[in-house]
Amino acid sequence: MIRRNDFIQIRKEVDLAVNEAFDFAKKNEKNKNDYILFLARSSYDTVVNKTKFNPWQLENSKVELYDRHRVDFLLQYLNQQYGFLSENSTDSKFSLGIELMIYTHLWESKHNLGNFKKLADLCDSREYDWNVVVPSESKYKFVKNHIREVFRKHNLKIYDVIKDSYKSQLRNAFAHSQYHFGLDSHSIFLENYEENNQPIKSLTFDDWTIIFLKSALLQNFYHNKFTSEIKSLEDGKEFHVTMEFNGENKSGIISYDKKKDRFNSRIK
Repeated sequence: MIRRNDFIQIRKEVDLAVNEAFDFAKKNEKNKNDYILFLARSSYDTVVNKTKFNPWQLENSKVELYDRHRVDFLLQYLNQQYGFLSENSTDSKFSLGIELMIYTHLWESKHNLGNFKKLADLCDSREYDWNVVVPSESKYKFVKNHIREVFRKHNLKIYDVIKDSYKSQLRNAFAHSQYHFGLDSHSIFLENYEENNQPIKSLTFDDWTIIFLKSALLQNFYHNKFTSEIKSLEDGKEFHVTMEFNGENKSGIISYDKKKDRFNSRIK
């Protein structure tokens, strides 16, 4: 359960953190218009037959299509469960079960983690990553070293949001059904508890709600900000981009067509 005013405060905190991170990333790109590569979801296909196909994908909007139903589902759930027809939200084991599933999917998604890694790279003035590799195992180290600590290094508020919301023990427990609801009907007990390595023994429903909301709102506001940044681009303006990966060096041009809501691109 969470009170309406507390929800509004969390919502404001996450929104400000996401906006700050995007603004910082835009100002600290390593090469001019790396930020445009980020918005266009540019990538390099390492497995394509280069004798038949061009591995450079300057515009890769199909990735957004893959995630659209998940984004829509998340928004629908937040509006339904946290619409606040009364002063407080209400919990049930059914709604909590859905939230555990959503939480696991959010922090297991290679698309989501890859997006945060690219944002962190921009903030850290690193080369644009044309082929983000998110490990199938040891995601905690990936999140910590390539995302969370990078934001911490630059004193960005999104670090605190991720620190408060990303708990690998929770993700693992929910993914492997190593949890149960307490007999008091107000707690979640984690069966993967270990005093030194997995220190969370249990958490109240109220504590869980805060962790879940910060995770869900982070994903939601990231998507909203990413979309608004694209739509704010000047119609038809050409952005010259640097393409460096796998020992190859090229240059290209990317522009945004507002009417068709898509990027156009070509390699020089």
